[in-house]
Amino acid sequence: MQHRVVIIGAGRIADVHALSLSRSPALTLAGVVDPFGGAAFSEGWRVPLFADLLEAVRETRPAALVIASPTATHVPYILEACALGLPTLCEKPVAFDRPPILEAIAAREASGVPVILGFHRRFDPSRRALAERVAAGDVGKIEHLLQMSRDPQLASRAEVQHQGNIVADMVVHDLDELLWLVGRPPDYAHCFLDRNVDPTLAEIGDFDTANILLSWTDGPAAHVTATRRAVHAFEQRLEVFGSDGRIICEDPRVNTLVFDGARDTRLSRRPAHFYDRYRTAYQAEIDHLAEVLDRGAAPLCTLQDGLRAFDLVRQVLDACPAQGDLEQRQS
Repeated sequence: MQHRVVIIGAGRIADVHALSLSRSPALTLAGVVDPFGGAAFSEGWRVPLFADLLEAVRETRPAALVIASPTATHVPYILEACALGLPTLCEKPVAFDRPPILEAIAAREASGVPVILGFHRRFDPSRRALAERVAAGDVGKIEHLLQMSRDPQLASRAEVQHQGNIVADMVVHDLDELLWLVGRPPDYAHCFLDRNVDPTLAEIGDFDTANILLSWTDGPAAHVTATRRAVHAFEQRLEVFGSDGRIICEDPRVNTLVFDGARDTRLSRRPAHFYDRYRTAYQAEIDHLAEVLDRGAAPLCTLQDGLRAFDLVRQVLDACPAQGDLEQRQS
């Protein structure tokens, strides 16, 4: 038996989740909710479009929800999901402010409804293998972590304006991963943000480049570097260095072909963007939602994880000399 699922939102990430649902043996896409449009998504996936979640629930009777709408709408939909008793997979971040996150956590705890937070790296097989080996002590005492995140191009201005800022939207994945690997927030943070790709981002108080240094009193230290423009491809690499060795998680290649010639050696390209690089991870998120429905599995990533990531985002931004720009944007 397949469980019916309704997606909320009809943007790029909704398409990613719809593809995962189409490949799931346990779940099926029953409809989409989008009060601002969504016709192209509805037609492309051949599912009904609803402007209101309650109407969608009445008409389709889903077993679960996937929240893939703009961040500002996440908490209101989480509250509805808890009131309706519908297990939910929600895209990150939970919210742009702390009080709504606390409200969502309280509603989830009071209702007992499972909510999975979509930090997709936690579902990536390579990242999970790395985390398991670090937890097993393979590298010994962690001394240094290096994270590199590079998007192939800056998103459209319309997308950038509702994302929050580069730290809250993009670097939050790296920060969540640090919390996952180290197990606690850092004691010190230093952040430098810049506009190397698009100086006009100053008009909306955002940046396209970030360099962040984090440290824990008794170790380790971490360096996160991120940019919104990499002409060579989407790139995300991670190294964990410790007293007994290091673990490196490289980006996969489109294929395993290697050309060796008289003049050069060529490898295949990296995936074009996040939805290609993390296709397996996004499928694992949806498969995990099926596990929650079928077996009552506990969510692997929770709203509490989202709160810890939010607090670290704020710690990083508070350490940034350009914090005033971001505060003006958030107001």
